[in-house]
Amino acid sequence: MVFACRGADWKTAGSARREQTRNLLSQLQPAQAVRIDTCNRCELYSVDTTAPTPGEYPLSLSGREAITHLFRVASALESMVIGEYQILGQVKAAYLDAVKSGSVGTVLDRIFRDALSCAKRVKTTLDIGAVPPSVCRAGVELVDAHAGIANKRVFVIGSGRTGTLAVKIAMEKGARTISVCNRSPERAAHLVRDFGARIVGYAERYAAIADSDIVISATCSPHIIIEAARLALNHHTVFLDLASPNDIEPEAGNLGLASLFNLDSIGEAIRGDRNERTELLAAGGAIVEEFADKTTKWLESKTGRQGGL
Repeated sequence: MVFACRGADWKTAGSARREQTRNLLSQLQPAQAVRIDTCNRCELYSVDTTAPTPGEYPLSLSGREAITHLFRVASALESMVIGEYQILGQVKAAYLDAVKSGSVGTVLDRIFRDALSCAKRVKTTLDIGAVPPSVCRAGVELVDAHAGIANKRVFVIGSGRTGTLAVKIAMEKGARTISVCNRSPERAAHLVRDFGARIVGYAERYAAIADSDIVISATCSPHIIIEAARLALNHHTVFLDLASPNDIEPEAGNLGLASLFNLDSIGEAIRGDRNERTELLAAGGAIVEEFADKTTKWLESKTGRQGGL
């Protein structure tokens, strides 16, 4: 019995090869299998009687290597945008779909549950997807130099590490008022408690933008959350997009009453944080190895073979 991964991702194959691999994987029907299919990867995780032939697919892994890879994928360490936790939801959805279809046995169930637990640990412990603190500060400093924050109305979307730091810096710089917005209002409660910020409902974000001088967005959304066409500006407004991928539609910067800064605008600061990002990735990898060790030992106890093979 072998736990295996077959497929391709953005690092091992171009779009044409990934599409070809998708077609090949669709022809496989292992008794136990979970298929993860996104725009940047197509992978089939299965329990088979034999390991995949090296080179048969751009990605051919088995045993401990396959476990480690799955855990890194779920933890957003193998994503094109490191730390984009949309992949965690995609892995969970793929697993639940496979459970419903009856293609998840004891082995796959344990491995995927461990993968989800590992990813949650990486996310809550490290928050790799957040912009490094010095990049956030550099962005806010850029806005301050451009328009001045003192006595201005500041609106921050996102209450994670980056959003919280943006609120803190804006307060230090003398913002007149600070409003915050999050899809889950309860997650922004600490900003009310610690900084006296006012919570705005997510559905009311465009009205809040119209009443603000400076808008800072720092969410983990995989999609645009501020569309240029929906902005109704009546005075000059400065936008700072600290998200990757972008929260604010780039066309917003072309509006007559708007100025837009994003991560490209503070590229030097991003490059300066390479060491911090490297340290975070290493810490994430260490958590993955810890979880992979435990899962591999469990798999060895089930198969009686070293490495889970």
